Amino acid sequence: MYKNKWHSRWLYRTLFSLHFITVSSSFAHADEALSYEQARQRLYTQSDAIQAANYQVSSEKDQRHSLDALNMPTLNITAGFQAYSLQRDLNIEPLQQAAGQVFSGAEQLIPSSVNLDFNGSNRTAAITSSWLLYTGGSTRAAQRFADAGIALAEAERTGTIEHQEKTLARVYFGKLLAKNILSIREDVLKGVENHLHQAVRFEKEGVIAKVERLHAQVAYDEARRNLEQAHADFKIADATLRRLLRSEQSIKPLNKLFVISRPLAPLKEYLKKGLNNHSQLAQIRAKKKQAEQGKLTEEARWKPTVVAYGSYNLLQEDAGLSNPLPLLEPDWVVGINISYPLFDHYDRKRLVSAAQNKIERVSSLEREIKVGLNTYIEKSYRSVQRAHDQFMLLESSIELAKEALKLRERMFQEGLGTSLDVVDARLAVARAKTERVSAAYGFVVSLVDLLEASGQLAHFNDYVVQADVKLPTKEG
Repeated sequence: MYKNKWHSRWLYRTLFSLHFITVSSSFAHADEALSYEQARQRLYTQSDAIQAANYQVSSEKDQRHSLDALNMPTLNITAGFQAYSLQRDLNIEPLQQAAGQVFSGAEQLIPSSVNLDFNGSNRTAAITSSWLLYTGGSTRAAQRFADAGIALAEAERTGTIEHQEKTLARVYFGKLLAKNILSIREDVLKGVENHLHQAVRFEKEGVIAKVERLHAQVAYDEARRNLEQAHADFKIADATLRRLLRSEQSIKPLNKLFVISRPLAPLKEYLKKGLNNHSQLAQIRAKKKQAEQGKLTEEARWKPTVVAYGSYNLLQEDAGLSNPLPLLEPDWVVGINISYPLFDHYDRKRLVSAAQNKIERVSSLEREIKVGLNTYIEKSYRSVQRAHDQFMLLESSIELAKEALKLRERMFQEGLGTSLDVVDARLAVARAKTERVSAAYGFVVSLVDLLEASGQLAHFNDYVVQADVKLPTKEG
């Protein structure tokens, strides 16, 4: 009795624990529902590429701020200690003669030579300052070069963000495409399975020949293979989106595949915005500014440099025969130094020519990018229109295919049609639905390409929200 009671309690606790683990596991692996805008915000915080671009911008800004004081004077304090040995025979006859001219007989009091022989040490400490008054424009060129470096880093960051957003849009709506195709394949398998059961029954009743049932069996097997492929594609799309957003859970898109029925803005507007806003053109313009400042730096080699300087001695020691060096050191010094290079190790003309060639190179790249960008914008614009038209026209094709399927099924039931006719009609419905879903995905992808090429990808979610034709997706 006691043993049975103990076993009952143990069994109850075990079942409860298993139930708790199962429920907890189901919650842990529940899908995380995200709208496209929510996924986009998640991307900003999780993308390592975007974080790396942010660090690069911060680095360039710090580099620029480090040059803010180039036009200001420097101030240094120096200190040192030196030991020395001095052994000299000094001829002081000129001093003796000068003294004799001033004071009669004084030359007899001053020796004709003095022997200096002593060792000693000396401490030094001073405040020094220098101020670049004129550098031929190289200082300002260095600051503007750094400004262009910031612009380049920001343009590269914009390009990185656009690339990541473009990838997100393709993957986010790609999962919706995979889900829709999976639903279509499930419907095909269900319909073909029903048709197979009907064909088997008709074969037993002698209504149809064996070959007709075999047609249904082959269609069923093919539908199973297609469904397995659709399952695999859906899992790939799910894993891609999940890893892109660095999520441990599957991401369930809340938005739907969509098409916008209203026409696009004129092509010339997208072309104009692309030339003004595209990140690649912004990068090339920043590089051009850097090349221009590089030329100014090389031209500054032909101009003089003017520097004001000053020094104040902090240790003013008394001089004597045992320590004569302070006698030769001034208490303070100020002055201006002007230098002009007559000859150095570099061919300055060649350096200026090389800098000009860099400017021309960047200008050529800019023109080439503009041509390619205009072509890409127009191609994307036409692709959006084509996908829109295909989507709208396929609606009638689906209706026709559905009616044809109903007719073929009725004729087969009445013994007037073949199994192959029914299978072909069902596959025609699936094909039309798949083409329509693919057209919607093509519309989204082409729209993303168009907005990215025209520098407007940040506004893509506005199109998502304003979409007036949306494809429903089966849950599950």
